[in-house]
Amino acid sequence: MSSSNSTVDLDTLNLLTPTHDSEPVELNQDHKQNKANGQNISHIEIISETEAQELRRLEATVERGLRAFWEIGQALRQIQDQRLYRQDYKNFEEYCITRWEMSRRSAYQLIEAASVYENVRHGAQILPANERQARPLTVLPPEKQREAWNKAVSTAPSGKVTSVHVAQVAKEYQQGSVVTKSRKKKTPNQQQSTNNSTKSVARSCWNCAHCSREFVDDPQSFYCYQLGKLSFIEKDGNQRAAECEFWTHQWAESDEINKSRPPLQETFTLNLQLPTYLQPLIQDAAKESGLVVVDWVAKLLKAAVLKKETSPKAQIHQNIIDVQVSEIT
Repeated sequence: MSSSNSTVDLDTLNLLTPTHDSEPVELNQDHKQNKANGQNISHIEIISETEAQELRRLEATVERGLRAFWEIGQALRQIQDQRLYRQDYKNFEEYCITRWEMSRRSAYQLIEAASVYENVRHGAQILPANERQARPLTVLPPEKQREAWNKAVSTAPSGKVTSVHVAQVAKEYQQGSVVTKSRKKKTPNQQQSTNNSTKSVARSCWNCAHCSREFVDDPQSFYCYQLGKLSFIEKDGNQRAAECEFWTHQWAESDEINKSRPPLQETFTLNLQLPTYLQPLIQDAAKESGLVVVDWVAKLLKAAVLKKETSPKAQIHQNIIDVQVSEIT
C-alpha cells in the first residue's frame, strides 16, 4: 500500500495523439507556415495497433489502481473503528506508520476520500476517478458534497473533471458563494436537529475545525490552531478530542471560523523554501492572529507589497507637508 501523496493522477497524463480533423494545407500557403507545420508533425509519432492495445491495457491498470483508493480507505476505516491494530500497536497512527509507512495525514486523506466516494456514488453516473478528485470535497458536509460534485461534473471544462476544478467548486460551497436549498432559513426544530447530529459525531482531532491539514516537520505530530504542535504518539486523536475544550466539528457553523476566512478570490501557487526554524515561529504567529498558516503568510506578503507600493507616495506627501509647514513658519 502506498501513501496518497504518491498517488498518480490521470489528470497529469498528457498523451500525444494524432489529429484527424486538420484541414488540407493549401498549395499557396505561406512557406514559413508550412515549415512550422512540418516541425509540429515531426513531433507526433503514430504507434502500431499492438502498441495501442498495450497502452489501453496499461491505462486500464492505472485506472483500477487509482480507483482502489475507495477500497483502501474503507479498509483503513474499519481497522480504525474496530481497533483491529491493538494487538501489536498502541494506536491507529502508530499502526499506519509502522505497518504501511503511511503518515497519519495520508491515512486520513484516504479514509475521508472513501467516505466522499461512498456519499456521492448514489445517483451519480460519473464518480471521482482518484483520491485527488475526492479530497477537496472532504471539507464539506455530506449533503453539500453531493451538490458540489454534481456541479463539478456538469461544469467541467470540455467535460473533463479534474481535481483543480473540483477544488474550485468545493471552495465556492465552503465559503458560501453558492446559494443552495439547504441555505434556506431553518426552523428551530431543524436547527436543533442539526445541532444534535453534530453532537452525536465521535470527537476526534481529525474531524475538528482546528486541526491543520498542513505538513509538520515529523510524521508523528500534527498542528492544532489552538494548542500548537501535538504528538499523537503520546495521545491519539480520539483521546485528545474527548478531553479538549476547543474541539469544534469541521462542519459546524462557527462565526469565528467564517470571519477568519478570506473572501473568495483567485489564487496562485507559490512554493517557498524557508529555514526549518521558522516553521514553529510562523505557526505560533498565525495561531495568535487567529488565522491558518497559509492565510497568515498571504496577509503578511500582501502588507509588504502594499507598503512597498505606497511608500514613495507617502514620502512625497510628507515632503509636501514639510514644505508647507516651513513656508507658514
